[in-house]
Amino acid sequence: MELSSVRKGRIGELKVIIDLLKKNYDVYTPVIDDKGIDLLVSNGDIVRKVQVKSHDNNKYKSSVEINTRFCKKSDVIAVPLLIKNCICYIPSNTVKRSINISFKDTNISNGKPKHWYKNYLDFPWK
Repeated sequence: MELSSVRKGRIGELKVIIDLLKKNYDVYTPVIDDKGIDLLVSNGDIVRKVQVKSHDNNKYKSSVEINTRFCKKSDVIAVPLLIKNCICYIPSNTVKRSINISFKDTNISNGKPKHWYKNYLDFPWK
C-alpha cells in the first residue's frame, strides 16, 4: 500500500526536524499549517521560517525539480533527499519558481545552471 501525500509530507517534516535537532537548533512547529510555514528554527539569536518540500525522489536518476511557487513566506526551503539520505536547505530568496537539485554527475545541463545538493547541506543563517 502506497503512502498518501500527507503522510509523505509529514515524514519529510520529521526528517528535517531530526536533522535540525541533531545540529543543536531549536525547532518549533505551528499548531495549524495553513500559511506555508512548516517550522520555525532558531540558533538562539535568529529565527528562520522553513517550508519543507517532500516528494518521492528515489525515482529520479540524477536530479529533482522542486516547485517553490508556494514558498514565498518562508526564509528557507528544506528538501529531504531520500536518495542521498540528507536534507538540502535552500534560501528562499535565491529561487524564483523552481529549483533543480542535482545529485549525480551528468553531462547533460539543458542550459540550466546546476545546483549540486552538496552546496545546500548547511542551514543558511546569513
